[in-house]
Amino acid sequence: MEEPENQIVSMEFCSGSSHEEFGSGSQPSHEEFGSGSQPSQTSHAQTTATIPEDPTDVDKEPVKEQGRRAMADRSEWWGHFIKIKDNNDVVIAARCKYCSRQVKAETDRHGTSGMKRHFNVCKRNPHKFNKDPTQGTIQATYGGAVGTWKFDPDAIRIAFTEMIIVDELPFAFGEKAGFRKFMSIACPRFTVPSRRTTTRDIVKMFFKEKARLKKFFKDSCQRVCLTTDCWTSQQLDGYMTVTASFIDENWIMHKKIINFFLVKGHKGDDIGRNLVRCMAEWGMERVLTVTVDNASSNDSGIVYLRRHLNKSPSNIAKGKYLHMRCAAHIVNLIVQDGLKEVDLSIQRVRAAVRYIRNGGTRITKFKEIVVEEKVDAKAFLRIDVPTRWNSTFLMLKAANVYEKVFIRLGEEDLTYKFDLSEENDGYGCPEEADWENAKKMEEFLGHFYDLTTRVSATLHVTSNTFFHEIAEVHLLIKAWLESEDALQVAMGQRMKDKFDKYWGLWHINDKNKESMNEKGKGKEKEKENINLLIFVAAVVDPRYKLSPYTHAVIEEIFGQERGLLVWTAVTTCVNDLFEEYTKLYAPIEVTAEVEDSSTSKGGRQGMLKDVIAKKLKMNNGASSNSKSELDKYLAEDTEDVEMKLDILAWWKINESRFPVLAHLARDALAIPISSVASESAFSTSGRILDDFRTSLTPFMLEALVCGQDWLRRTTPIDIQESMEELAVIEKELIEEFGGLHISKGKADKKRACISKPVESMSISKPGT
Repeated sequence: MEEPENQIVSMEFCSGSSHEEFGSGSQPSHEEFGSGSQPSQTSHAQTTATIPEDPTDVDKEPVKEQGRRAMADRSEWWGHFIKIKDNNDVVIAARCKYCSRQVKAETDRHGTSGMKRHFNVCKRNPHKFNKDPTQGTIQATYGGAVGTWKFDPDAIRIAFTEMIIVDELPFAFGEKAGFRKFMSIACPRFTVPSRRTTTRDIVKMFFKEKARLKKFFKDSCQRVCLTTDCWTSQQLDGYMTVTASFIDENWIMHKKIINFFLVKGHKGDDIGRNLVRCMAEWGMERVLTVTVDNASSNDSGIVYLRRHLNKSPSNIAKGKYLHMRCAAHIVNLIVQDGLKEVDLSIQRVRAAVRYIRNGGTRITKFKEIVVEEKVDAKAFLRIDVPTRWNSTFLMLKAANVYEKVFIRLGEEDLTYKFDLSEENDGYGCPEEADWENAKKMEEFLGHFYDLTTRVSATLHVTSNTFFHEIAEVHLLIKAWLESEDALQVAMGQRMKDKFDKYWGLWHINDKNKESMNEKGKGKEKEKENINLLIFVAAVVDPRYKLSPYTHAVIEEIFGQERGLLVWTAVTTCVNDLFEEYTKLYAPIEVTAEVEDSSTSKGGRQGMLKDVIAKKLKMNNGASSNSKSELDKYLAEDTEDVEMKLDILAWWKINESRFPVLAHLARDALAIPISSVASESAFSTSGRILDDFRTSLTPFMLEALVCGQDWLRRTTPIDIQESMEELAVIEKELIEEFGGLHISKGKADKKRACISKPVESMSISKPGT
């Protein structure tokens, strides 16, 4: 009986190879598959016509004849193997996805039994020890203890999306060859998503996190303090960011970027309308302060927002304390005004640093002198930006360490002296007197540098100690005004004028001036007073309160006469705010009980108690029971001023004792003193919207910037590397790994030298 043609093909195809050879781990030769070499002329004609010349994988799309639609695979084993077909689209074998071993898988003869046997013995099969899908494997996790783990593709995909957002990676990162190779080894079962899938996952995660944050605002947020700023991208598009700071019911500080959107203009009304739209989008009606820089458009925007908030009954003090100026920006203006009269010594040091950094041979010679002078310093010379005082401080800090090196360089290098000489339109080489002035300037600017770092913190409370920082600036300027150096006095006077403009003076405004300020006309806004919420935040700190210490600090800043006015204003402000918060947050149960008891015992008796209670309250409380929470809080002894206090933890413990005052503390302590929180969003957006990703839409940019801020649970990692530290690490690595090769080469050479005399001795020995 004649056999079917496909059976002849199978017999001819497998001739010359046993079952063990076909199932071995090695790849079959071209002769076994009949590809790569033409069949001999003595072969049967039918064999020549039916032997497949090129068995293909499933990835290659062979030309198929139109016919019946192929059935889907019903066996689960095909999920771990790749089909190998002949020219007639008939499956003849299967290749393992994990070890690439081939197994016979013809439908009529072998079926899937071979695949099942190989699956259970494959050494690279990640499913081998996971027969029960619900059973996890014991594994040590990064940064945690040993626990159970099981393969979860959905969780891995979510983690991959978070990695793209948090680490600012391109959407096509999953398509890169290096990462795919890494994943094929680390977790071969996971299918890395494409760039389009990643984009959809990012948008989905953005809306999911946004909905979760909205719910968190509604459930745990009492009142927010906003921070806003504007930014222009490399494509000259204007963006605006809004950051919300608040303390939740568990007394934990939060800072969230809630909006990052494209704006058409930076005018005051535009800023105000955008803030109102942002608040409506997030369902925010209770805003205590808005921290902005000193741009005039921000002043107009605050006036617009104040008019909108005054329509709400929950607005505090009718928006009187809404405007909070950025402290870091004010410090920057104060120091910049002082540095307009730069000392000649600073210019000489700056020119000397630029001379060294402008040539490779100069740096080499400079480092040689450093070694000879035994100067031990990790930081190398830095070129500053003259218009940025913090850059000048870092330049002086690094240059002062190499004073001896610069002096010796001036004695030995004639080119150095000529290039910096006045004959060559220079300032001259820095001498010992210049270095003394540079050290004084470094010390002076160092105080402002540290102060800016402290007030720019966003992860902990800063409003309660800010009045200390203002007093520190006042004392620094006062010291320079009392200096014998005329230049320092001139610089101190310029800084004092700028300090008084924002912090040092107290004006008594009448109603006409206030109405002019509301309309935004005139220049009266330049004489506005410091925001009193700064001192309210200090009052709710149990170390300061309304104590003589706080009074003395206020007098030090404003002087004795103005200090008395400020102290009176602070006391009035604290009492007014407490009364307003009492109306909003006073316990209702106590009032209900009093009303019930009065009505149950007859009208006259209840009226008598009410009248007596009002008289006692008007007489400032004749008994201790009539004292308010504020009076009881202020009557208690203050904590030690030098004590390091976790103020949020203190209020969490004492919230039950002062429930109304605790609400005031939650709002006042959440006030951001600087707008650095918003400026950090611009740093992130600048890295995301680089030259290679300019096609990102404003919505995707907002999803990435806000999503990164929402997903980060810890302190962000600083991606800027120190060149000095990198140089030290590079040297250590070269000594560690390069020394291995050198020592190995020396050892081989030594062994060769030892073996050669032995050979010469053995050869010369017979001749002796």
